[in-house]
Amino acid sequence: MAFRAVLDAANRVSAERGPTNAALGRNASGAAARDDRFRSFRRASDDALDAVRRIGPFGTSLAALEERLAAARREVDRLLDRPRAEREPEAVERAIEAMFSAYDAAQPLLDTAMTALLADDPQLVGHAMVARMLGEMRDYAGRLGSHLVIAIAQMQPPRPAQQAAFEQTRGRVLQLWPLIGQQASSSREPAIVEAGRAVERDFIQGGMALIDATLARLRNGDFDLTPESFTRDIVPHFVAIERLRDAFVDSTIRQLDAGRQGAQRALVLASLATLLALAVELLLLLAGRQLLFRPLLSARRHIVRLADNRLDPAVAPAGLRGEMRELFQALETLRARLIERDEIDAERNRLEAQLKQLADTDGLTGVLNRGALERMVPRLARTDTGVIGLILLDLDHFKAVNDRHGHAAGDEVLRLAATRLRNALRQGDVVARFGGEEFAILTFDPLEGVLADIAERLRQVIEAKPFRLPDGSETSITASLGVARAKAAPDVWAQLLQIADAALYEAKERGRNRVVAGAAAG
Repeated sequence: MAFRAVLDAANRVSAERGPTNAALGRNASGAAARDDRFRSFRRASDDALDAVRRIGPFGTSLAALEERLAAARREVDRLLDRPRAEREPEAVERAIEAMFSAYDAAQPLLDTAMTALLADDPQLVGHAMVARMLGEMRDYAGRLGSHLVIAIAQMQPPRPAQQAAFEQTRGRVLQLWPLIGQQASSSREPAIVEAGRAVERDFIQGGMALIDATLARLRNGDFDLTPESFTRDIVPHFVAIERLRDAFVDSTIRQLDAGRQGAQRALVLASLATLLALAVELLLLLAGRQLLFRPLLSARRHIVRLADNRLDPAVAPAGLRGEMRELFQALETLRARLIERDEIDAERNRLEAQLKQLADTDGLTGVLNRGALERMVPRLARTDTGVIGLILLDLDHFKAVNDRHGHAAGDEVLRLAATRLRNALRQGDVVARFGGEEFAILTFDPLEGVLADIAERLRQVIEAKPFRLPDGSETSITASLGVARAKAAPDVWAQLLQIADAALYEAKERGRNRVVAGAAAG
């Protein structure tokens, strides 16, 4: 219940952006800009945070969230107290981003609540992870709407930075849903299955279609809409996500209740079995070894096997009756519970591995992302005393591909470029998308000339043949490359990046489509 309260508080902070966006776009100021819906959503956030405070001590994480939310509200209120004509678009954008920051401050609070939940019952990790991912998906969905609200308020198509933030958020939504949807569709509970279908229908199909259509209108210069009207249309599409999250949490609570009742019954049965075993022991002392010691020694062997996680079935000695037969039945029940525990642990490990892969992989190209690369180099520097080489590769005039053929074509070029680079590299070399149309390649123990040869081969691979686009047309791309190599050291990444970046800049200055090697470091 504490975990549910924290999830609800984070969701309320996220949902508060909807009426806030509408108020910022309304032709009113002061009290008139703060309608009943705006005030009710703020009260709902405050009530949810008060509920978390009453449940238990969450320390600085709760205080930090409340402080961040209060700061964001002050920024919004300063704008609402001014006429709409005096609200600079940049100030509106800062206010919305401040509300983003308020939700981000809820993550340490969620970490604390989830850690406490799994400490009590690690078997809940599956539903807990899905519930948290649904909370993130709901926030990312709201952020998509907020990015469009910024463009609507500014009465201009999204700027490149805004478009990049929008696409990154959209990609995260589309990454999360397959994981969540699989868990929902495979659930044994009809309520979860139906709620999952509702998310697919109302948000993935309906809400995303509305978001994409609105973005297309803005790109075409159609500004015949307001933040308030767009917010009113898009927010209902988010309700299905919240209902699916509640369905998973409700299911978890029902499982806990059933487990508690089962544990109480098991305790009674175990107590009765113990009493019966004592009574049988007294009788078997009189009946002799055949009726007592042999079955007990057999049961002991089975218990030891279970303790060693050897889960083969317990074979009862022939001729058992009454309480001793029940003892072997209890062993079989225990064996079944241990098997169930191992299956749940395996599922948890699988989910954790999937989440780690998502965190380290670029969702568009399938290669490592920049964060994974930057975490890799310090680890290598601590364990390797050799030379590390870095190649920074930038696709020349990539913006022209997007402008001429569209972003879908640009995405296809990036995917094909990543594939060509992977196929052209040596075993053990590492390629990562460094950002935008830029890739980074790590090599190990390369000689200076060899590293330049590798870079030249990569340049030729990019230039060698045109890239086929989704519409069947082709476009030619070249690449500029900067090369750096340095001896492994604690600060090797900063050295490599500075040298390679300077070399890449020189390659562009000298006309692009070339390799420039920077001075060796260390």
